[in-house]
Amino acid sequence: MTDPSVVFYGFTPVPRDPDVLFDGHPTASGDHPKQDNYRVADFPLPDSEVVRKVKAFVQIYAFLGVALVKSHFPSWSYDLETYYLACLLHDIGTAERFLATTKLSFEFKGAIVARDLILQVGGVEDQADSVCDAIVRHQDIFVKGGNITMIGQILQLATILDGQTYFIPRSSRQPAPLIRGAVGPSISRKLSNTNWLSNRGAILRHSRSLSGKEE
Repeated sequence: MTDPSVVFYGFTPVPRDPDVLFDGHPTASGDHPKQDNYRVADFPLPDSEVVRKVKAFVQIYAFLGVALVKSHFPSWSYDLETYYLACLLHDIGTAERFLATTKLSFEFKGAIVARDLILQVGGVEDQADSVCDAIVRHQDIFVKGGNITMIGQILQLATILDGQTYFIPRSSRQPAPLIRGAVGPSISRKLSNTNWLSNRGAILRHSRSLSGKEE
């Protein structure tokens, strides 16, 4: 019997390589992929006690992953709270208090911090492990072969979607946007005062310089 926590906490394995994931996909391949007209309001945020405590620690949420799955992988089953926690915490390793005090890359340090935090505020170990695994692997962009957890793939896709071009996966053979309609502008309005794209780029460059990985 399959352990229900495997499905619930997003450990279900799915192809790691986006080119494999989308190859021949009924709604996401070709010149005219399905583009549902979602808005940010269509994705109410989880509001459990664990989430509220984590939100008090750091604020960020990737609406893109939820919209992508809802459009193209509607049969995927995972716990939205666990994914939301992964979104909240996936870049926590870029915080100066962690980034400047470790020789680890930010995703590895952040995964450790996130796992410890979720356990400290009352999350179960499977949930903490799922978030930890997703954060560790969310920078393995376009690694070929093998599988990744469902939560990890959703988080990874959300981080590589290009908000400037209405969410075309970078370096993908996909010729047209996978998400369009109102969701792009609604996310932009939601984050209009945060400079999220420029801040993210600056932080990643700072992380590479501290870890000696600057190109």
